[in-house]
Amino acid sequence: MSDPVECLRLLSDGTRFAIVNILLNHDLCSAAVARRLGISEAAVSQHMKVLREAGMVSAEKHGYSTHYAVDRSMLLGLSQMLSDMAVARRHPCDPDFEGCTAKGNVKCPTADGNGECPRMQCGSGACHRGCGRCLGSRRMSGMKIAVTHENGNVFQHFGRTAEFKVYDVDGLNIRSSQVCGNDGKGHGALIGVLKDMGVAVLLCGGIGGGAIDGLRASGIRVCPGCSGNTDDVVNAFLRGGLDDVTGPTCNHHGEDHQCTCGKH
Repeated sequence: MSDPVECLRLLSDGTRFAIVNILLNHDLCSAAVARRLGISEAAVSQHMKVLREAGMVSAEKHGYSTHYAVDRSMLLGLSQMLSDMAVARRHPCDPDFEGCTAKGNVKCPTADGNGECPRMQCGSGACHRGCGRCLGSRRMSGMKIAVTHENGNVFQHFGRTAEFKVYDVDGLNIRSSQVCGNDGKGHGALIGVLKDMGVAVLLCGGIGGGAIDGLRASGIRVCPGCSGNTDDVVNAFLRGGLDDVTGPTCNHHGEDHQCTCGKH
């Protein structure tokens, strides 16, 4: 496990934080850790169970005792995420685009009978003041959108996707696209892959709550529940036809895999 959000959750407990600090310096058995912390060995064993199930701590037999050690990959992933957050570039708020004003809505005040902005239809690039969709298209100029990809369609499990189709967007138009592999990475590590590619928006099928939190923390907007041809999905997003994330669409933990994100 290399999900930095899960790492934060594990370390938010004071006792587990202390256990990890001890094990970073010494490989110890639960009895030795209990003596150092002044708590029962049973309590330490319960915390060790949580840490082992998450993959943060490994166990190795030494005679009659079991010694524990920290897998530092989770801590390194957390360190990288926090470093990226610390140097993230701040942008001014656009109240119209963010929907914070009465004018910041998806309907253009000069819309035709079908509710569409005529300048959006003709692609003139000129925006009406108060048209949330026009303002949105202007804001999306030069943006990168990634879609979980398999055989031209949206792949339905974010954590297991082998590739993304990445689109360079100019306003309401797709300027170019290419299929990019993920270097064999999965789940939490995919967030770093997307960030390294400069992706601003992820369109996907099913996705878990931990991945959503990690993507949000990295400044990546998430629109889940997508299906069908990736080009069609991106075009629908550009025209305001997709919603942002409201919650996880995939729940998978260990071998008990109960998923609502379709077949995969």
